[in-house]
This record gives sequence, structure tokens and C-alpha cells, in this order.
Amino acid sequence: MSTSAEDLRAKLQRLAGFLKRDPANPSLASDVAQLHTRLGEFAEAESALVAALAKQPADARLRSQLATNYIAANQPEKAIELLQSLLASGEAHPTLRYNLAYALLFARRPEEARDQLLAALDQPETPPQTRLLLARALHHCGDLEEAEKQISAYLKDHPEEAEALGVAALIRLDAGGTEGAKKNAESALRGDPDNLGGLVTLGMLSLSDQNQAAAEDYFLRATKRHPTSGRAWSGMGLAALQGLDLDRALESLKRAVQHMPDHIGTWHSLAWCQILKSDLAGAQQSFDRAMALDRNFGETHGGLAVVHILQGKPEIAEPEVRRALRLNPQAFSGRFAQSLLLQKSDPEKAKAIVQGIMSSSAVEGGEKLQEMLQRAMKRSSTFRPQS
Repeated sequence: MSTSAEDLRAKLQRLAGFLKRDPANPSLASDVAQLHTRLGEFAEAESALVAALAKQPADARLRSQLATNYIAANQPEKAIELLQSLLASGEAHPTLRYNLAYALLFARRPEEARDQLLAALDQPETPPQTRLLLARALHHCGDLEEAEKQISAYLKDHPEEAEALGVAALIRLDAGGTEGAKKNAESALRGDPDNLGGLVTLGMLSLSDQNQAAAEDYFLRATKRHPTSGRAWSGMGLAALQGLDLDRALESLKRAVQHMPDHIGTWHSLAWCQILKSDLAGAQQSFDRAMALDRNFGETHGGLAVVHILQGKPEIAEPEVRRALRLNPQAFSGRFAQSLLLQKSDPEKAKAIVQGIMSSSAVEGGEKLQEMLQRAMKRSSTFRPQS
């Protein structure tokens, strides 16, 4: 049975009174801090733990709890520093390594999280969720094959766990396993109607099926229940963009990159939304951000070429087109930019062509913009700059 906030508050007041009379009691301080954390009072929890640590500086349990509070307070870097110091001091409980990996993943450092989890995976007393978190980390690293292995192994022992099913749905969606992703997503939502992976997966599949209303419903539910999820806002923005609701698309996509700045597909959606709104400077900045994440994605070079053509700079666009088509001869953006160059379109004529590009192909029989953006959304969320 869940405990109400009023009950937690009453218990907190009672324990705080005991702690005032016995300020050197680390167990009381821990209990008080835990209640503050549960109530979302992270600063108060930190104060209680710091005061206790001033009296018991070597207390590993209090230091670990402080790290957990930092994670809950959206301060993963502080948690990482504290947990690393605990491990360096000789504390070796697998939960510490798990919490460190969680904080590293939260801080968008998935490779380091993966390495911590691999080291802890087969140790005694390792939390059972370690394999699930490893699947998440591998997914963020772009290693979909290994992520699939880990999530499949976890689901063998936890076949009805909604959280795991949602993770599996996203991994399989990004790997192109449409049927498996849909099945996992539906199962996840039966177990938890607010499951993020399930909502985002079914939203993206609805977009692929041209079911705009269903897609928007899934993404609306996702953003309401998970307002800091970049992937939910990214899906909402893509749905609005496909519906040519450019103002809502722009707002959603800007929120998406705020929460998920390492996701190439979202920067592409934002850039194309800015192109359609004639904000060429903004579009160039968005493509530049995508380029910093991965210099070898042909769609980024092609997108920049389109921007340069619209700016009346075909001499800058031409080498970008060549790079785009060298990296991917079928790249939507590269072929579209090439068609504009071949027509020797002036910027004004090119703008008119671009305005009708959402539902038409760049070239006869080619991919549509909305199809390319859906494909780009499946790019790994954590590409590193390449030399």
C-alpha cells in the first residue's frame, strides 16, 4: 500500500525531532534524509546527510545515500564523483557500481556506464537489474546487436516486467524489428499505461503507418507523463512536422534537443523544420550540431547543401552534395540537393520546391523527407565527434 505525502511528512517531523535530540545518530540522519528525498526535498536531504558526514566522514552508507540523492536531484556528476571515491577507497559492493553506471548513463556517458556494468555483471550480489541497465547503455552506445542479446537474456527471467518490455521495444524499433517492437510495446503498456518505451515505440510505428492522430495521441501521453524525455518530445515534434504544424514542431523539437542533445535524428528534424520556416541560419546551426556528433552521416552533408542552395551559395553546396552521395548514394538530402543544383534553381525557386517536399520524393522513386526523418530518428543517441 502506498504511503501518502501527509504520512511521510508526519513521519519526517517525528524523526527530525528525534534527530535534533540525538544529532550524532547516523541511522536517524539517514532515515530523515531518505524521507526528504522521497518528498522531493533534495536540498534538505543533502543538508541532513552532509551534517551527519561531518560527524562520521568515513560512513560509506551515508556517502552512498548522498550519491543516490544527487541522482534523484538531477545532479549525476556529483553522484559520479562521490561513487568513484567510494570505489577507490576499497568499497566494493556491486550496488555501488550499479549506481555509478546509472549516474554515468544519466550524465550521457554511456560507454563508461557500459564498462562498469560489464565489470559487475557476474559478481555475487549484483542487482538483478544490472543486465537491464546494461541493455540501455549498449543501446545508447549504438551497439544494437549486443543490446538485443542483453535485453533478451533479461526478459527470459522477467518476461512480464513493463520497464524491460519498454526497453526491448525501443531497441527493436531502432534495429528495424517492427513486429517485435510493436508486440513488446503493447505488452509494456498493458503492464504500465505510462511506460515511456511503449508509448514512444507505438507513436513512431503509427507515424510509419501514416496514422497521424494515433501518433500524436501516443506522444502527447508520453510528454505529459515524461516531460524531461527527449525522445518523447522528439516524436511529438516529428509528428507535428509531418502534419505541417511548424510552430508546434519547432517548440517540441527545441525541447527535445534540450533534453537529448546527442541525438542526430532530432537535430535533423529541427533543421528541416527551420528550413520550412525559412530560418536558414537556425537550420545551418542545427546541421552543424549533427555534424559535430557524426561527420560521416550523409544526410547531414546533404542537409547543409540544401541550406547553402537556399542561401544562394551553390559553390559551397556542391562539395557537400558530393560528400553526401559518397557516404550514401541513396541519401535523401544529397539527392534532393543534387536535383536542385541540376535544375540550376535560383534560391526563390528552390524555396518553392522545398515547401512541397514533405510529402513528395526528392527524385522520382526516391525516399520522402518524412521517411528519411523517421530513419534518422533511429540513429544512435550518442555519436562522438570523429577526427
